Amino acid sequence: MVTDNSAAGGADATVAIINYNGVRFLDELLRSLDNQTLQPAEILFIDNCSSDDSVAYVRAHFPRVKTMPQASNLGFAKAGNLAARSSDRRFFALLNTDIRLDPGWLSALVSRAETDRSIAAVASKLRLYAEPQKLNGVGGAMNYIGYTWDRGMFEPDSGQYDRSDDVLFASAGAALFSRAAFLGCGGFDERFFMYHEDVDLCWRFWIQGYRVVTEPTAVAFHHFGGSTREARGFDWRELTGERNNMRALLKNYEIRNLATAIWRLILLRQPARRKAAQLRNFAWNLYRLPETLAERRRIQTRRRRSDADLKHLIVQSPHVPIRL
Repeated sequence: MVTDNSAAGGADATVAIINYNGVRFLDELLRSLDNQTLQPAEILFIDNCSSDDSVAYVRAHFPRVKTMPQASNLGFAKAGNLAARSSDRRFFALLNTDIRLDPGWLSALVSRAETDRSIAAVASKLRLYAEPQKLNGVGGAMNYIGYTWDRGMFEPDSGQYDRSDDVLFASAGAALFSRAAFLGCGGFDERFFMYHEDVDLCWRFWIQGYRVVTEPTAVAFHHFGGSTREARGFDWRELTGERNNMRALLKNYEIRNLATAIWRLILLRQPARRKAAQLRNFAWNLYRLPETLAERRRIQTRRRRSDADLKHLIVQSPHVPIRL
């Protein structure tokens, strides 16, 4: 069901909010969208079967927003794909609920995206809501065995990331996408449900000839882990991300680098309990291997850049500089 009470805005962009029991964040987020210097043409509110009256709250207080309540929890990946298919604008932005936006956020993202047709995604500068002088991240990095982190996380923001850079991925919690590139590259992998879907898609953008960049003047403040910490915890987040990053490796690497990465993951020294969890993630991927290999063939036949071309975007170390 869609409730459409929107008014046309100034940007050729849709903003889509993916919500699951986030009612406590919605007033601040939606008011910060109302205060944008460049207004989106429409705002979609995709609700993953919340039990906290989120949809009723939005309908009562923000009638411009198109509410799209779902009968079950689609997860972030499937809901993000629904957002892309539901828009007819050149750009669409995805937002988590636990975000507050600077007034110039959307304008800065759209302006950056319009500079180059090859740009498929633009990453915001995310600051920590509780400590706004510190960064949550400005674009994302990945090492060669698939572990990822946000660039600059927990660092004081002293301008060290204030130049627009190429990055491997943009965090989909607050990012702008070219709708044509998003759909043309297959959208999010819905097997992921949540976590690592943005890494996988942006990696495919690069493989297929697009770029992913940062726009540090597009500032958003993030209640880091606002929903994950309460619902599942960071251990679950890490393990789900690892399961998904294995699938991304299987799909996206050329065969030699894939073999190296998988072998290094097998040899990675970890406490026994953590190693057992990693083996369960291998089993999850082994069970789905035929499907994953079919996806791999589709991606590899559309490859326009080699792994060597993208090596500068992937950290050649097994170590991860950020621990949550």
